This record gives sequence, C-alpha cells and structure tokens, in this order.
Amino acid sequence: MICVTGATGFLGSELVRILSERGEQVRALGRDERALGKLASLGAETVCVSMDDSEGLRKGAGGCELVYHVAGLVAHESRDRKRLMATNAEGTRRLLELIDPAARFVHVASVATLGPGSGPDDLISETHTPPSDADSMPYSASKIAGERYALEAARAGRDVVIANPSYIIGPNDSRGGTTWPIRSYLRGRLRFIVDGGLCLVDVRDTALGLIAAAERGKAGERYVLANRDGNLSHAEFFARIGEIAGRKRRQLKVPAKFAVALTTLFPWPVSAGYARVAARWWYADQAKAERELGFTPRAVDETLGDTTRYVLDSL
Repeated sequence: MICVTGATGFLGSELVRILSERGEQVRALGRDERALGKLASLGAETVCVSMDDSEGLRKGAGGCELVYHVAGLVAHESRDRKRLMATNAEGTRRLLELIDPAARFVHVASVATLGPGSGPDDLISETHTPPSDADSMPYSASKIAGERYALEAARAGRDVVIANPSYIIGPNDSRGGTTWPIRSYLRGRLRFIVDGGLCLVDVRDTALGLIAAAERGKAGERYVLANRDGNLSHAEFFARIGEIAGRKRRQLKVPAKFAVALTTLFPWPVSAGYARVAARWWYADQAKAERELGFTPRAVDETLGDTTRYVLDSL
C-alpha cells in the first residue's frame, strides 16, 4: 500500500492520479472531503485527516511500505509562522514518528529550503545554502525545519528521500494555489512587478519526479525537481503568458521596498510577504535529478500553454 499525504492538493492529486492509473494501491490522505471523493473515483482508498491528528495519521499511514509526504501549507506573512511551523515542520516530525520505521519516506520539501540565490546566475542546487535572512521568510523557515526532521531521520538510518520542487504550475489547479498570479494578470489586476524570478516546473513532471525519487532515489539525498528552461524573471513570465493568451497587460516595474510598502497598505492581490519573496531569485538547476533519477521535464512552453489555457477556461 502507498500512502500520499496532502492528496487533495494540486501536486498530491496529480500524484494519486498517476499512481492509480499505474494500478497501484493508494491510500489518499487529506482534509477536503469533496476532493477525496474525486480521488475515490480513481480507485484510491481515502482518509479524511489533518496533519495534527496523530491517531488519524497512524491509522491512515499504517501498513504502508511507501509514504509520499506531500502535505504542506503555503503562506508568507509573519502572522502565519505559527501555523506554518505546525503543519510543515511539526507535521513532518509527527508523521515520521507514526509510520512504519521500515517504510520508504519521500519527503516533499521545496527549493525554499535551499534558496533563494544571490542573483539570476546563482542557480539553486542540492548543495546550495540558504541566505542568512531565510528565517525572515516564514514559509522558507517552516520548510527548512520540516526538511531538517527528514534529514535527521535519514541520518538515524531511516529510508528517507527528499524532493525539492521549484514553483509548480500546470493545468487543473482548481484552487488557484500557484496559478493565481496568471489569473490576476489576465484580469488586469496585477499592475506592478519587481526584479526577481522563479523557476517553473510542471505539476505532471513533478509528480513523475516523486515517483522516480521513490524508485531510484538514494536515502538521505536531496533532489531538486525543476526546469532550468523555466528560469524566468517576472517580466519574462508575464510577457509569455500575455503572448499565449493574446492578452498583454501593461505592468510597471517598481523597487522591492516600494512594492512591500504598497502591499502593506493595500494587501490585494499581492500581500507584503509575497512581495518580499517575489523580489528574490529562485532560479534552479535539476542536473542531479536528471542524472540520478532520469528526471526529464517537458518543454516550458507546453507547461505555460496548458496552464494558461486552463486558467482562461476558468475566468
């Protein structure tokens, strides 16, 4: 039996879909009962549980020889630090304590545990060290703490493999968790950008990368799941979206400090915490995953095209 936490999320549901289509027995753990119903229609056994429910997690992950820990919370404001730590850090620690000690554990971290880089030429890899101010970014701090628990378990002899995805987009992001900037841009609501950039990776490729990590990854190792051709500045990213959609929107590039000040006063559609994170360079390199896992992301134009068309259909 294979367990997937966070199964009702964007990445988790894609992973469950692929595993189910391969004929695997999957136990899908999540909090959204309606979304769990959709996963049940794929043949998955579903369990409604949150990451702070020890008894529920024990029952949900019990007897599973492979656990994909995909569950996580994304938020960027200082007020969110406590709940970020509770889910992303303590949730990981709790799950590691409750599952079969012999199970293979694929921990989904993030490039946020390794970056950001110092500039566009400083690509995030598995050996990258986050800057000294990483703790000021609540999401990064919580993912670093969660990954630390996974690495400690590996050093203690547990069969733990770590995946570090970059910024995941793709079709079927029904909650808009990562595609909201595209939606806001196409609606003409995202009027300013900052210097900085991100690395796009397709949700479908990321799910396949997690499976490759489970099958071929080495215990105690990290694997960045990214697409170096998806390293785009914000200006480049939105320009590509505008071209694909046929809806080019005018945007003003502003200094990061001004963007933070503006979003502190008017935190919509972008919050101040998100503006701080966006004004950094999150470019990444997937060379190790290519070499050791056979990870081969699709062309970024395909990802951008599929994502943009999905968002357009939902506007």
